[in-house]
Amino acid sequence: MRKKNVALILSLVLFFALNISNVKAQIHSTTGGGSWNDTLTWSSWKIPGPGDDVVIEGTVDVTGAECNNLVVNPNGILQNRSYTNYVIKVHGTVTNNGIIRDFPGWYNLYMTVSGDILNNGEWSNQYTYLTGDQDQILSFSKEFSGYRLEDTNPQSGLVAQTDLIFKNTKIDLNGSTLRLTQGGKLTIYGEWLFNGQIIGSESEIYLFENAFMERVMLDNVSMKGIINVFSSVVLDEENVIEGIE
Repeated sequence: MRKKNVALILSLVLFFALNISNVKAQIHSTTGGGSWNDTLTWSSWKIPGPGDDVVIEGTVDVTGAECNNLVVNPNGILQNRSYTNYVIKVHGTVTNNGIIRDFPGWYNLYMTVSGDILNNGEWSNQYTYLTGDQDQILSFSKEFSGYRLEDTNPQSGLVAQTDLIFKNTKIDLNGSTLRLTQGGKLTIYGEWLFNGQIIGSESEIYLFENAFMERVMLDNVSMKGIINVFSSVVLDEENVIEGIE
């Protein structure tokens, strides 16, 4: 009986140890911010790694970084260090309630995201690459204004959960699919949407400020206003083209 109790206790200890080891740490920056790779930037004095969830509370400069999920809070700013271009790899979801940008006037921030994108703030960095091997959700309450948004894995698609507004963003689907919401809107100001398929459900597409589409297949969407086409836009029979009154 005693041996059974000891075995049970050891099993429980092992179980909880394994589960605790699988819990990803959440690391907050200080409100003062600083360089990503400086321990003083983080409230726990720990530099985040690939398995850590990160919350940005101040201005944090990326000098090469990697994390799991990333949250930028309303007072947070994520940008590259001014010395050169830098990359941050996010293996999970990015929730932006603050600012994601290039260092003002100096080089660029490159970001890879394997999870979803939830944008409720300013998102204006140079390049954002969507690298997930499963469908990635796009949810915007504010416009996305980064220079380029590219889906690098055509085997997975992009799924809109809200209306989407892009401002001066080159959107490269790279052979992938963008699914719009029921009755949802895709609005593009300037630049272009390139190389993929847009599937709607009584959805609408608006192009303004000389925005255009190239090598795109459209399914069950209405196109409003002046529609600029560079080459090869294919419409199915359920699409509608209307002028704006």
